[in-house]
Amino acid sequence: MQKKSKKKYLAFFISSENNISFKRFVLGFGYLINKICEKFEKLYIINVANLEFFSKKKKVFDYTLDGNFKLPRNTEFYNPQNSNDFKHFMKEKELIGINSFGLRVPELRVFFLLKRHKIKQVQISSVGHAYWKQSLGPIKSFFWKGLFWKLTHVYAYKFTVLLSNLGLISKIEIRFVTNPDIINYRKINSSIYRKIFNYFKLSFAKEFILINSRSFDIIKNNKITVDEKQIVLLDIIYNNPQWTKFRNLLDEKKITELYYNLNRILRQFSNIYKKKIVVCLHPDDDLELKKKYFSDFEVVKYQTRENIYKAFMVLFFESTAIIDAIILKKRIIAIMSNTMDENQIKGASHYVEALSIEKINIEDDVIVNADNKNAFLLKLDKATKNYSNFINSYIAADGNNLGYEKIINTLKSRFF
Repeated sequence: MQKKSKKKYLAFFISSENNISFKRFVLGFGYLINKICEKFEKLYIINVANLEFFSKKKKVFDYTLDGNFKLPRNTEFYNPQNSNDFKHFMKEKELIGINSFGLRVPELRVFFLLKRHKIKQVQISSVGHAYWKQSLGPIKSFFWKGLFWKLTHVYAYKFTVLLSNLGLISKIEIRFVTNPDIINYRKINSSIYRKIFNYFKLSFAKEFILINSRSFDIIKNNKITVDEKQIVLLDIIYNNPQWTKFRNLLDEKKITELYYNLNRILRQFSNIYKKKIVVCLHPDDDLELKKKYFSDFEVVKYQTRENIYKAFMVLFFESTAIIDAIILKKRIIAIMSNTMDENQIKGASHYVEALSIEKINIEDDVIVNADNKNAFLLKLDKATKNYSNFINSYIAADGNNLGYEKIINTLKSRFF
């Protein structure tokens, strides 16, 4: 009896703990998902949270979306409860997976399952920024936090690479990247370690393909209205795990002081340049709480890109959302504060150095006034002339090509 052939589908594999993390995923990949769904019959979005090591409590996949988000009808969500559930799901399917979950210890079990079911994987790194290494300084101050981070991230990644080279888990077939440094580093690094690594093809990904960033795609491929109606602040979550993995939580007194100074500086800019202030929040932030902190200003969530389009200038701490402002050559100011930790300062300083933009310290009494407002604006305008090199190096290093087209065409030609 002839064996029935399995139908081949494309699937995003994500690890979603809650609705907030799912919305963050859609915010990042929504445009690509829409473009994929125009060319593929169906796209699965599969939450692997219940398939990870140490996942005792079964998580409910909450994929409800409000008006800020919209996905095509041919996307289908699936939340396997365990490996047997996933095995049943795979019975009559062959999947090509877009790997959008992490490389931590718990996810190793997912890699084993993907190999068992012969699922080929690709990865997409399409933010479009130059990477900077987080400092190990804070780790020394908080030994156990630093050790835990190293074990669950640095060594977990190296262990994953080792397992892939031993054939115990599958390698990534293709990694799409916007940063050519990732590709060039592999070629120009002359260390013995890297030479051995390259000679024996020990990378976790078999192949790297350069693409342009998702922000470039969206701006180039859509008719957007650009104006200068407002001053935009890209706020951060000061006690986000991204930062507290290296340090203790900031206490309420310091947080209150920070937002007092931030509000004071924002009022200065608003009064001098006669522009309203719009505060754009991180996707994980608490909207109601931040409305209290910024009671004099408009506070929005999930609308960052649209508000950057309308920005007279953009102030930010450390945020990849600044990429849109760079592409549109908006006036950009990096915010510094005495309350920022070493890595927050390093993240903001990275853009200051790369773009030669202005930086301000919000503890200073006066940043801009009637006497220096025009000179300050001239400095900001002058800095925008430096953006082109950054754009060509990290955001649109693949010329005038649309990143999503290159991804879709490669997937179709290689796997379908």
